[in-house]
Amino acid sequence: MKRLLFLLFGMLCYCVNTFSQCDSMSCRSINEIDINPASILDGYQHKAKMWMFAYNYMNSVMQNNYSGTAKIVDQAIFEKYIMSPATMRMDMHMLMGRYNVSNKFSLMVMVNYLYMNMDMKMLSGQMNMNNMPGIGSSTMDMTGTAHGFGDTKISGMYNLLSIAGHSLVADVGLSIPTGSVNRMDKNNITFYGQKLVYNMQTGSGTFDFMPGITYVYRPNAYALGAQAISVIHPYYNSLGYKLGNELTVNTWAAYEWWQRLSASVRINYNVSGQIQGYDASIPPSLEPSADPKNYGGTFIKGFIGAAYFFYDDFLKNNKIAAEFGIPLYQNFNGIQAATNYNLIVSWALTF
Repeated sequence: MKRLLFLLFGMLCYCVNTFSQCDSMSCRSINEIDINPASILDGYQHKAKMWMFAYNYMNSVMQNNYSGTAKIVDQAIFEKYIMSPATMRMDMHMLMGRYNVSNKFSLMVMVNYLYMNMDMKMLSGQMNMNNMPGIGSSTMDMTGTAHGFGDTKISGMYNLLSIAGHSLVADVGLSIPTGSVNRMDKNNITFYGQKLVYNMQTGSGTFDFMPGITYVYRPNAYALGAQAISVIHPYYNSLGYKLGNELTVNTWAAYEWWQRLSASVRINYNVSGQIQGYDASIPPSLEPSADPKNYGGTFIKGFIGAAYFFYDDFLKNNKIAAEFGIPLYQNFNGIQAATNYNLIVSWALTF
């Protein structure tokens, strides 16, 4: 973690020292392309009648269990739950289409497909999840998997300000519940009772609101940005629960180091709430993720990224970008598996 912080600080300092070295040709070219990090999809406003299609791959790996900021051992978890999480992996494939109705207003739609895998440790001999277990002396491994389409997101973006390198874009989005909240586990039907826990479902089961605002300052070959986006879950779904509201703040710096190759650093701050209500078909004593209290918290992550732009050749107007991030601070509500790392890879085409 200390090495990553040192690297982030060093790259930011280098950006500051080199801002004044942008030649006129480089400055003109960089203002015509999006140099924001791979995960920032709405920080650049294209011209009227332009289309953009993008594919994003996001990978998250979680392991080791924490309660608040303290690591917790399996035996402590077994005092309350039948199982203890070992590792969880999520892979998300996202397709996005965007059309600029005018120089100020654009419409965007996003669909995604998720694949999730969770490895668990279980007290041996406790195969009936409807009975509370005693503390055993040995464990056995179990695995649950889920995959399917997630919720569909549509949004409208309006450029409130675009002058002298400054851009301010407001975003109003709606999440449509096309994902599932009734995903079953085919691998361990007897143990799971056919119903997967909350974070293994691919949708929220509710219509959710997603307001946001993004500011970018890009006078020449560099960009500084800040973004605040939220997810508001105002309604309970048909099963009797709703996910916790979220607020995410991103700040970043990006710079064109060589020709059309850019690098970026980003700090991500996220705070989210616990699940409200519960699904009666998921026993809360099963494992920590089956308990609605064990969701949300406060998290800070650091990312480094790079992007390359194909601007004048056969692959004109293509952008390939990637980001890699690790947690800098994690404070969990209840007991949860901690994030190990995040990887984001994106491809975008504008025409």
